[in-house]
Amino acid sequence: MSVRMLKEEVKQTFGIDVSMRQCRRAKKHAIELIEGTLIEHYSKLWSYGEEIRRSNPRSTVKIDVNSMPDGKTYFSKFYVCFEGLKQGWRGSYRRVINLDGCFLKDLCSGELICAVGRDANNHIFPIAWAVVCVENKENWKWFLENLREDLGMENGFGITLMSDQHKGLLEAVKDILPNAEHRQCARHIVANFRKKKFSGVYYERMFWRACKASTEPLFNATTKEIQLLNPTAFEYLMEKNSKSWCRAFFQEGRMYDAVENGLSESFNTVIRDARKKPIIKMLEEIRLYVMEMQFNFSSKGSSWSDFKPCLVLLTGSNQFETRNLAEAYVVDLDKKTF
Repeated sequence: MSVRMLKEEVKQTFGIDVSMRQCRRAKKHAIELIEGTLIEHYSKLWSYGEEIRRSNPRSTVKIDVNSMPDGKTYFSKFYVCFEGLKQGWRGSYRRVINLDGCFLKDLCSGELICAVGRDANNHIFPIAWAVVCVENKENWKWFLENLREDLGMENGFGITLMSDQHKGLLEAVKDILPNAEHRQCARHIVANFRKKKFSGVYYERMFWRACKASTEPLFNATTKEIQLLNPTAFEYLMEKNSKSWCRAFFQEGRMYDAVENGLSESFNTVIRDARKKPIIKMLEEIRLYVMEMQFNFSSKGSSWSDFKPCLVLLTGSNQFETRNLAEAYVVDLDKKTF
């Protein structure tokens, strides 16, 4: 029941006109009587972490606290990565990780940051998540250090990261995974494009043409159109480092079609109701959602082994021929053609 609905219910039932502030305090008090106080919930994190380690051997659970001079300790960060998710990602899934953060909607403010991968069908594969007080460079570094250790990513070579290019995250990736390819979400660029008064269907169409261009000449031709239409818009886009959002400049071997951080946004949307609950209930609902999703995927029998690989033959300098039972293609890495 919302606070406004509570106010109307009291008025109709008891004939008393109470203020919104009184209703908020009453609702908070009722929730604490039913579910316990915030302090009680956060104090259970140690037990919750131990239960995860007991029931899911080799899973990673890390809790970080701030110790005060008076001897009290306050919650700072909580990180979890289940062993089954580590094995799944290391074993067969794509070396693509989407990073994002979202706000918690409980009485105690904070943020949930998560790493989401792609399975064989391009579906969501949650890898790890953490509750932090704020999304900044320090907390992203702590999260990426744990993630690097769990997934064995070393310096990030061969890994592709996708994010909204949060400033703290940008700096953390440079320090922790310097050799990873870090792409920025094209949809965030479009949103900022509108804020800079470059709105309109024509602008957006040209941007998406440039974003999804598969070769550098196609990209240059599209951006030339934007420059002729509006030089300021062209300069704004060029400041965004086209190598991080245009397919034509993606590193060889990792040129998959996704140019948006949609998987993380979808994951955040699915757990929206969980984010409104106290921390223990929220973490448990996320765990149950991930378990259900993985069960549904495995029950379909889908894996990388279900996809027929192509035979790759070297036919010249940076030229290859890919064959399967029905088709064959010639790929030229220098010309970027097939």
